[in-house]
Amino acid sequence: MSLRATFKAAFRLSTQAPARPRPTLKSISQPRYYSTPAQSRCPSCSQPLPSKIPVCTSCWSIFPIPPNVSHHALFGLPYDPNPFNVHLATLKQRFRQAQAVCHPDTWATKNAQDLAHSLSSRVNEAYQCLMRPLPRAEYILERNGIHMSESDQIEDLEFMSEIMEAREIIDDATPQDRSQVEQLVQDNQKSIESTVEELGSLIEKQEWPKVKSVAIRLRYLEGIDRAAKLWMDNHT
Repeated sequence: MSLRATFKAAFRLSTQAPARPRPTLKSISQPRYYSTPAQSRCPSCSQPLPSKIPVCTSCWSIFPIPPNVSHHALFGLPYDPNPFNVHLATLKQRFRQAQAVCHPDTWATKNAQDLAHSLSSRVNEAYQCLMRPLPRAEYILERNGIHMSESDQIEDLEFMSEIMEAREIIDDATPQDRSQVEQLVQDNQKSIESTVEELGSLIEKQEWPKVKSVAIRLRYLEGIDRAAKLWMDNHT
């Protein structure tokens, strides 16, 4: 049996039995360009791809991804009718599949390793963005021409007053005030949940200025959540 045939057989066994160690043999990539992750077959050998990532484990070819491919398309997730709605279990599964096939150590040549490293970084970036509501909303806004920055503020004086009051409770709390901080976390979490729900509704309606305003509000609420949980960690 040839070396390549031996390696391919070992890879099939590793995918059927995840507990086995990954194969250590490597193959040289083919210098071709991958057009879209919507393709289900390798452009080089026409065999089915094991994931939406342009890496073929049949002929061991690896291809770059065009920069305009969306995070959703990278994982084969639907963008329409509402890109804010992401099935997290599916995202996690496809992230693990993608990382398994584009790990740099799988490839023998430096060019292939560099490309695999670039793919792995792109996969990580897309995964981290889609996993959490705030960066997901910011990403969708960017795709629709609206930028969010750290200096963005909202004109809702009542909301900002509530944020300042919550900050004061956290900053002034003593160990005897732990129950008050815990209650603040619970109330703030409810506000986060309702805000995320509002974001989803507004994104579906494509009301982008309102989406940005609500996303900024979510950023403040998440800041309160982090500050309160940090206080509790430091006062156990």
